[in-house]
Amino acid sequence: MKRFFATAVKTIKWGIIGVLCLEALSFAVITTTNWVIYGNLREGPKAVYDPYALFLMGNGVWPTANIAVAEGYPELSKVLWFFGGSTMRASAAPYAHSIPSLVAKALNETGKPYAFNCFNFGVNSFNSLLESKYLEKQFIEFPIRPNLVVFYDGANDANYFAVQKTPYAHEGRERVQGVIESYYKSGYGILKPLNAAYFASFTRELLQKLLYTAKPVDPDSPELATFVELTVKRYDFINRLCAAEGAAFLLALQPLYWVETCPGLDAGVGQKEKDAILGRKTFPHVRENFMTVYAALERGLAGKPYFVNLRDALCGRNAPAYTADGVHNTDAGREAITAALLPAIRARLALKPEHDDGGPQ
Repeated sequence: MKRFFATAVKTIKWGIIGVLCLEALSFAVITTTNWVIYGNLREGPKAVYDPYALFLMGNGVWPTANIAVAEGYPELSKVLWFFGGSTMRASAAPYAHSIPSLVAKALNETGKPYAFNCFNFGVNSFNSLLESKYLEKQFIEFPIRPNLVVFYDGANDANYFAVQKTPYAHEGRERVQGVIESYYKSGYGILKPLNAAYFASFTRELLQKLLYTAKPVDPDSPELATFVELTVKRYDFINRLCAAEGAAFLLALQPLYWVETCPGLDAGVGQKEKDAILGRKTFPHVRENFMTVYAALERGLAGKPYFVNLRDALCGRNAPAYTADGVHNTDAGREAITAALLPAIRARLALKPEHDDGGPQ
């Protein structure tokens, strides 16, 4: 009996040590990957709790350069709200290089007599689900009302669905759901700190990411069909909400390295991006998963009056447009995206293309 208990204690001890070592190894892999891709041990800057949107950036709304206001002439002031993830926020670059700043610059250079004020409400890791809640918060609380609301989406929606396989996928979903539900859902849920640690585990996160890169998304799965259906319903609701608030709505499906179909891409640019982008050969299903979800979203959104497809908007580039993850953009990439987005923005604002001295059409 004594030998049995000694063996049991030893087994438990080494089991705990093994779990801790696995967690430490997973921590090392994830933080090293974050450092290589983002130049930071953490994925994105500090986030803080928000009762509407679940979380927001700790450093607040990202500034926008090149804005203007028509003092004393409110009818000539045009306000644009921009929502999206880290590709919209662009907090790793000077704020003057973000898409909202570049849009403001272009509109204020060519849009007289109007003055354009752009707000960058991009939040790292946000997808359409969290953005829709953030939009509601801003309509309730933000004092400056918009003439146009722009959503710039695709990457995070596709990525979170491919990893989590649920139409309600978003950053931190399982961690939050685990804290709320599992107190009663599982036997060890009564140990709240232990249960929270399980859902926040680096090992669990690493396993999910490895499965994502190793397993393709089924294009005929009912989960994907439901994801597209609910995502389109979400955008339809946002369109109605904006209209009720007196604003136009524009949804742009963003370009990604992983989903482009650019047979005529400049060979030199293509080679530089191949050399720089990580996981292109190691994780072949990354491209396949993005392509599958993007194709489904394109079909679901086709014909929507608020939708503009920028999937291949960077095919004519003459300089690398993507950073190492194939999602985030270089300065040249954001400039090209802005140029592709401007015609749709002008159309929603009823502005003459590139006009200098006229009013609305």
